Amino acid sequence: MHAFMKNWIVLATMPLCMVFLSQCTASRHLRLAEKNAETVRLWFEEGWNKNRNEELLERVFSPDWADGNPLRPDQTTGIEGMREFVQYYETAFKDAHFTITHLFASDKQVAIRYEVTAIHIGYAFGVPPTGKNSILPAS
Repeated sequence: MHAFMKNWIVLATMPLCMVFLSQCTASRHLRLAEKNAETVRLWFEEGWNKNRNEELLERVFSPDWADGNPLRPDQTTGIEGMREFVQYYETAFKDAHFTITHLFASDKQVAIRYEVTAIHIGYAFGVPPTGKNSILPAS
């Protein structure tokens, strides 16, 4: 009888353990999604808007980062590639300010839409400098 009770207790508690473990997994996915969203927010709000790009590069981007932007097909990958892009952007635009309009994150991906206001002071993406303060379309 003692073995029967032991087996019964194990069988009775299994569903509870499964629910607990699935909630832990869901909670972990949610925490990762929140962390991913916060990383992207940090890059735009602190990196771009407060000119902290250089100090945040290694914290925000992975060593194998790739942009995939068709306007810059020969861009270097990795942290050095993003460093080059930041320099390219800062040479072309002055007083840039990014406003995040939409941000969606999962534990593996982040999608962002933003608007940029900046003064176009240098050649960028095939367009000569205009000297105008413009709102760049949301990306």
